[in-house]
Amino acid sequence: MLLERQNELKVAAEALRLAVHGSGSLVVISGPPGIGKSALLTEIGELASRLPIGPITGSLAPPRPLVMRAYAAPTERDFALGVTRQLLSPVLTSGSFVGRWCSGPARPALAFLQGDPESPRQHTPTTVRALLSMVENMSHDRIPVLLIDDLHWVDEGSRDWLDQLVQQVPHRGILVAVTVCEGESGADQPGNWPLAAAAEHRLLPAPLGMASVEGMTLERLGVPADPEFAAACHDTARGNPLHLVALLQECRTRGIAPVAAEAPTVAALVPPALRRRLLLCLREQPQPVLAVARALTVLGADADPQLVGELAGLDPVDRDESLRRLHRLALLSRQDRFGLAHRAVHEVVEEATPPGERDRLHLQAAALLRYRGSDPERVAGHLLVTTVQLDDDALAALRRAADAAVQRGAPEKAARYLRRALRDVPPHSRARARLLVELATVERSFAPSVAFRHVAQAFPLLPGVLERAEALMVLTPVAPGATLLSLGDLLRQTAEQLAAPGAAPGDRRMMALRLEARLHYLCENDPAVLSSAADRLAGLGAQPEMAHGGQRELLMAQLHAAMVSATMPATRIGALARRVLEHEPASAAHVHTMLPLIVSVSAAADSVAGLLPWLDAALADAVRRGGRLEESVILSEQALVLLAQGRLTAARERAVQACSVVGPDEVSALSAMALVMVALRGREPELVGSLPDRIRGLHENCELAAMLTLVRGMEAELRHEPGMAVEHFLDAWYALERAGWRNPIMAPPAYWAARTLHRMGESDRAAQLCAQHLEQARAWGAPSGLGRALALQAMVSDKASAPALLREATEVLQESADLHARAAVLLRLAEVVAPRDATEAETALRTSYELAAECGASSVAARAQELLGSAAVRVLARAQLTSAERLVAQMAVQGLTNQAIADDLGVSRRAVEKHLTSCYRKMSTSGRSGLATALKEAGLAGDIRPQGAA
Repeated sequence: MLLERQNELKVAAEALRLAVHGSGSLVVISGPPGIGKSALLTEIGELASRLPIGPITGSLAPPRPLVMRAYAAPTERDFALGVTRQLLSPVLTSGSFVGRWCSGPARPALAFLQGDPESPRQHTPTTVRALLSMVENMSHDRIPVLLIDDLHWVDEGSRDWLDQLVQQVPHRGILVAVTVCEGESGADQPGNWPLAAAAEHRLLPAPLGMASVEGMTLERLGVPADPEFAAACHDTARGNPLHLVALLQECRTRGIAPVAAEAPTVAALVPPALRRRLLLCLREQPQPVLAVARALTVLGADADPQLVGELAGLDPVDRDESLRRLHRLALLSRQDRFGLAHRAVHEVVEEATPPGERDRLHLQAAALLRYRGSDPERVAGHLLVTTVQLDDDALAALRRAADAAVQRGAPEKAARYLRRALRDVPPHSRARARLLVELATVERSFAPSVAFRHVAQAFPLLPGVLERAEALMVLTPVAPGATLLSLGDLLRQTAEQLAAPGAAPGDRRMMALRLEARLHYLCENDPAVLSSAADRLAGLGAQPEMAHGGQRELLMAQLHAAMVSATMPATRIGALARRVLEHEPASAAHVHTMLPLIVSVSAAADSVAGLLPWLDAALADAVRRGGRLEESVILSEQALVLLAQGRLTAARERAVQACSVVGPDEVSALSAMALVMVALRGREPELVGSLPDRIRGLHENCELAAMLTLVRGMEAELRHEPGMAVEHFLDAWYALERAGWRNPIMAPPAYWAARTLHRMGESDRAAQLCAQHLEQARAWGAPSGLGRALALQAMVSDKASAPALLREATEVLQESADLHARAAVLLRLAEVVAPRDATEAETALRTSYELAAECGASSVAARAQELLGSAAVRVLARAQLTSAERLVAQMAVQGLTNQAIADDLGVSRRAVEKHLTSCYRKMSTSGRSGLATALKEAGLAGDIRPQGAA
């Protein structure tokens, strides 16, 4: 049963009915390859055999159809009257009428059909007339139905015979049905058109629709297809029955089930049977058609006709004729521009194109597109796939494409262009060195370790000291791999060369400052370098110069060294860091300088005001530029700021995200440090397990190695091995002390050791370590560190002194951005003073609860809520929720979805989500059910009727 061919069969049935009544006709079935012409021709033959035919007026018996079929082929076109012989030879065995049919003028037909087909003596005008007479004789007894497949390949003699036969058809009960494949070279030969033009009926089978595709899928694969799978089959085969059958057969062979998940798989299939058929079809086409197909394959799906013709080397007439032929073959998909129909055609054309020709076409396409001023990346796309040596113009085009890719936020694509250019640049040349540096500048955004290697390769090839210095500036100080190339030696050597007389003093001076900043940072494990930072900063005066980026970078390196060594007070360092921030625009580019240190310095100094908005803008810039490393580092910077604010949950989210944005081998030291600090503060040592072995085994970074040792101590503590924990904490402390790292916030092993010793009952050792830590915290002066140190002192001291110490800690922490520390200390103060002073305890609890709710410290908030009681919590909840938050919360507990609330209030769904998140935090609950209970306890569960409700 043919699908979607009812109209064509109805026309054929009518033609058969008329032939029965003595009025024959010619039916021409035309269409592209695989559309089902041969199947339709076969069905016409079956229809003729099944057609109920009554007696013709004046006849003694009802005539029966006599179906004769022939298949033309291009290899048999030189075989004269070959198709005619195929049609009539089987008649010789059809019964008692043969003698009468081959009598009279048709007598020579018998000799022809029984004779040697190779004998030229048989191919005479007499033979042609005899064969015509034979068919005429048949029509007296039967209804001749002549079916000829692929008329365009019919030999010349048979075509002439058919032309004469068709002229007699209207007066005889003869039906001739032929197929013509549009686009085939034989179909366009002039000899075919008079015959086709005489057709009374022209059938044009259309591509199959979705319903037929689903039916064929069920028939071939045995189960109904998901809509997505059927749609993929329909789009891939473009409704062509032959292509669809080949596709489904390939699915059956490979065991591909007709489910939605397999839709992308079937869309990419190119069945071998279809490939072979398309390849044969293309090889039979004239050379201009193949040239246009190759041009379309090279240019892609958006080629305009003029460009196709130029690349194929054809004039407009030949170009248009070739495009028309491809369109008739259903190999061309024409929307606003031209393109080959589907992937199978692309693969077949590529297979039929020699590699050298493919390279030539892509180079020529690139040149044509450059001449037209096309998008640089479109030009580069052709150069990428070539394997030949590129000239200077092509190399310049690749570099322009790399610039365009960087501008649109695609650094990895830019690196592909530059790597292709690198293949054809002479080795050991200055041009190669510059290209390596350019490539490293792009790669540092997603593969910093590779960028380091490329700078190392370029460095000895660069002739000038300024060029070498600029190459070193490409490297990202906080990126992985910074210690793999002996950068200290390279930086020192280049800085010494810059100090010699030569180039412009201004350029040399500022570049020297930037080199010094990086060298200072790399040598921070040296106590001598750290101790010199305070003197160098003092030498800069009260108002250091910050007009140039080099000056700010050196200042940040020195501030970081002074911070980790705690050789200057936090107030001075924090003030200088804020001044640097005022001079720096928020951009992702700061990641590749010394400026990320400003976050560590500001967090340690408890001076993070203004940093988050600045980092938000920088993060948006990083996302726009597509730089994974920049995004990762900025997320880590945000995590450190949030940690300094006591927002532990938000800090954890940023730190984890920072490590997931990049590959495991590209995690920066800053990202690792942020994750470790979050793990320590939140007591989640398992977070560190996500760090790569390269980071966890890194000993060049003194602080990171010590912090990882602290994590191991925490793990031991959680395993209830306090002795082992103290050993790890003290090991970290000794290592930091030897390196000169004494900041009580960035390097707090004494804090951890004292806590654990106190819990072990070793009060004297705990008090000794606590005193040392408190002394360092007072000297450093950051409120957060000092407040926490005082709280620790209150823990290890006797009960009598605890209230005073906690009050002092509370007072100190009022100047701190660390909300979590303030809330925790206030909670402890309330617990300590509650037996003596209930008023002071309640005040402390109220403030603790508010601060904990604000920063998301759920455990602190829950304990404060428990101690306050429901009445006090109700009052606090009323005060905490804004009017907008209260309204959203009340609508949420009534069962409205976030989208419904947003629609009702005229705000975005994101705004509703933010309000609900804030409500959960402030009410110390999670989920809508918990929110309903909290609102009820706070007396806020009013009856709110949404707007527009009846």
